This record gives sequence, C-alpha cells and structure tokens, in this order.
Amino acid sequence: MKKILLVVLALICLTLMACKERIESPPLIYLQQGDTLYDGFQGPYCWDSGSGAALCVDPIPPQFDETPTLAAGDGINLLLDTPLPDSVTLSLSNELFGDAVASESVPVAEDITWIPQVEPGQYILAVSASWKQGDVTYWYSISIE
Repeated sequence: MKKILLVVLALICLTLMACKERIESPPLIYLQQGDTLYDGFQGPYCWDSGSGAALCVDPIPPQFDETPTLAAGDGINLLLDTPLPDSVTLSLSNELFGDAVASESVPVAEDITWIPQVEPGQYILAVSASWKQGDVTYWYSISIE
C-alpha cells in the first residue's frame, strides 16, 4: 500500500511540474528604441495553454497608434519575454499583407538586433516566433530613415 501511495504522489508531482512549465499565452515581444518599448500588435497565433487543444486566432488587421522612426544604421532592436522561442523570423513589407522586401531568420536571444538592407521608408515589421506550445506573429509600424 505504501508503494502505491508513493507512486501516486510521484505522478502528482510530475503532473504539477509539467503544468508549471506551460504558459497561458504567447510571450510578448517589444520593439525597443533607446529606453522606450513599443508593444506589437498580436497578429495570428495558435497556442496550446495545456488544455490539449490549441487555440488559433486570426485577429482583424490593426490600426497602428505609433510609428517609431529608426535610423537605418542602428537597426531594429527587439526585446523578447521569456521563455525564449525556438525560432524567430523577421520580415519587412510595404503594407500589412504585402510581399516581404526583406526577411531573415535570426538567432534567438533576449535582445535581437536586425539591420535589414532596405531603402528609407515606412514599413510593417512582422516578427514571427515559435515555441513548442505554438506560434505567434507580432506586427509593428516603423519608419526607417
């Protein structure tokens, strides 16, 4: 009887530890300009919060409130919340659902700097990240001069 009780307790502990690692929604990714952080608009995502089925959302297109101006040589700086994703892809387009004028998979880190080779102008930055629990795209309106 003691062995059965120990096995049950061990299974409960393992289950609780597994649940603890799950996060409820995709971590945030911020556009960083100096000391200022800009929230991205959370675009399409699929996420398994531990229920056994992923929730997939395809939101309406955003209306951007802010368009930070970035110097071309400084690059695009991003700050990622933890847990860090398994992969990150950045792309720029001239409009929200337009073709990418620049795109690159970048090494995963808390701080990411990307210097795309594009002409000065206004762009939509799409940051796509993937975790074991799912994936998300964040959109930002930016101006590169």
